[in-house]
Amino acid sequence: MNLIKPMKTIATTSALCAVIALSSISSVNAASGGNTFDSPRYHQRGGDFGAKMQKRMIKKLDLSAEQQVQIDALKAQAKEQNQILRESMKKFKTEEKALLQAEAFDEQAYLALHAAYQSTFAQKALTKAKTKHAIFNVLTTEQQQQWLQLMEKRKAKMNNKRG
Repeated sequence: MNLIKPMKTIATTSALCAVIALSSISSVNAASGGNTFDSPRYHQRGGDFGAKMQKRMIKKLDLSAEQQVQIDALKAQAKEQNQILRESMKKFKTEEKALLQAEAFDEQAYLALHAAYQSTFAQKALTKAKTKHAIFNVLTTEQQQQWLQLMEKRKAKMNNKRG
């Protein structure tokens, strides 16, 4: 009895199945855009989130051309201010990552690091709050009321999703 021929058939079939399985896995990864947990795109909000929100704001609140220009200027100013803070935040993230990847977690070192960058965090929060306030004040009274209603609806929708 010849055992070599059935063994070759089994080996060939197994190899073919393995190739098909691996190619289907790689095609799924390619179709998903490769957004693995380690990829930078995984942590971003899809595309230009700010532009989408601004278009929605223009449409829902019926902003005038003048209001749109004012809001664009405010956002550009905020972007400039955040650009200055970006390097400091990158340095914080690098140092934080080193602490988190250490063999033993040093609570005091983390608290000291966080305290050292507290002014950067406060400045970033202040810039964000000032920008939101300025944009809100570009709106008319009616638009402000409409905006507040939209935010309440959004908040309710998010609360429903959570539980």
